Amino acid sequence: MKLNMDKDRYYLEIALKEAEQALKENTYPIGAVIVDESDNLIAKGRNRVHPNQDATAHAEIDAIRNAGQAILNAKVKREKFTIYTTLEPCPMCTGGILFANIKKVVWLLNDDLGFGGYRKIKAANVFEERFDEVDIIEEPFEDLKKRQVELMGKWAINPNNVVHLRKALNK
Repeated sequence: MKLNMDKDRYYLEIALKEAEQALKENTYPIGAVIVDESDNLIAKGRNRVHPNQDATAHAEIDAIRNAGQAILNAKVKREKFTIYTTLEPCPMCTGGILFANIKKVVWLLNDDLGFGGYRKIKAANVFEERFDEVDIIEEPFEDLKKRQVELMGKWAINPNNVVHLRKALNK
């Protein structure tokens, strides 16, 4: 178990670096990485909503897109990929994860107040056969979770945060 926890920590730290880079690019500080069964890093992604002016450019979707053919090959060969992300996936990303046939999802911070949708959709008992094939690990490391909370706090005061963009419109 320790080996898996060390591995989970290693990949979550890479995802956090992606989240930090996203914040530097003035967008939501969320990062994700995809790993294969042999612990090879397949793809990295980060939120690119504001730089790309694309509401669908979430970290998990970015990582899935960057995985390209490897995702399709894994689906055909029934390989088990893992996605590590810094925030609970939203409904769109949850759908992407299920469609990409990713078999394990690990995230640093539950998103109860935002668009966190993975647990909500799973609890709705839709796509049960898909969800039953996916292992999840929520908030496994308190220190890394704290780093993500700090990034989210910095995002809350960023001028590109939608709250501030709306206030600027109303001036």
